[in-house]
Order: sequence, then structure tokens, then C-alpha cells
Amino acid sequence: MTAPANPPAPRPFRVDFEVRFPEVDAYRVVWHGNYVLYCELARNALCGAAGFTPAEALAYGYRVPITKFEIAVRRPARLDDRLEVSCTLRPAETAKLEMDYEVRRLPDRLLLATGFTQQVLLSPKDELLLTFPKPVRTLVERILAYQRGERELTGEKIPIV
Repeated sequence: MTAPANPPAPRPFRVDFEVRFPEVDAYRVVWHGNYVLYCELARNALCGAAGFTPAEALAYGYRVPITKFEIAVRRPARLDDRLEVSCTLRPAETAKLEMDYEVRRLPDRLLLATGFTQQVLLSPKDELLLTFPKPVRTLVERILAYQRGERELTGEKIPIV
């Protein structure tokens, strides 16, 4: 009996931008705390492309705080570097959003850092949710379908019912 083939790696969502002057430290490299911001930029862009922005979630009373953040910086990013940050959502068993990130320098795509975030979902009454409400479930389904190559992310808004 042959072993099952490994599923293909999920297709990441990518954003790119240039390192700005206020993001570097006295050593002229990106200050380590800015990697949190870079991951946040990619995550927010992914959610917007999938149709439900963090601002919209907040407007409906949902809060999605970060409960874990990990970063491993392998090489420095420097002023005026063009960076690409990719993120992928892990499939979830409960109402947690877990994402993996890669920060690469363009155009050579040299890997500079890897990261991970975990977020939980709180209701409008500040209760920890164990299942996703419908709009967040739709968001997750769209992102996972994109990562499997089954759909594109068009920014089509997710209706709130």
C-alpha cells in the first residue's frame, strides 16, 4: 500500500511595500517591533480581499485580539528595501484564527523572517466564542478556498445577517 501524497502547500496571500525611514533603528535595519506591523498589514489586506475587514468586524461588535505572536528574524531588512509579506490561514477546529507569515526581500525573494499569530474571537458582550459567527465563518471559508486555489479574492463584501 502506498502512502497518501502530501496535499499541496496552501497558496499564500501577498502584499508588498517599501521599508520607510521611521521603521529603521540606529543600526539602519528594521526595528524588530515593526515585524508585528508588517504581519498586521498582510492579515488586514487578506481579510479585506476576502470581504470582511477588521473595522467591519469591530463595527458589528466582534473583537479579535491577538493571543500569541511569534517572529523569527533571520536576516535584516533595511531602509528602502522592498518587502513582500505573505500569510496563510491554518484550518481551525474552534473559533481561533491562526496564521503563518513570511517576510521576503524583493526582487530576489530572500527569506528575512517567519512569523505566526493566533487570535480568538470575542462576542459583542465580551464572551469568548467557541464557534465562528456566520460572517467570520464565511470569511474563513473564502480564505481557505483561495488557499486551495478554488477561488479568487475579489473584495466582495460578506453580508451581515
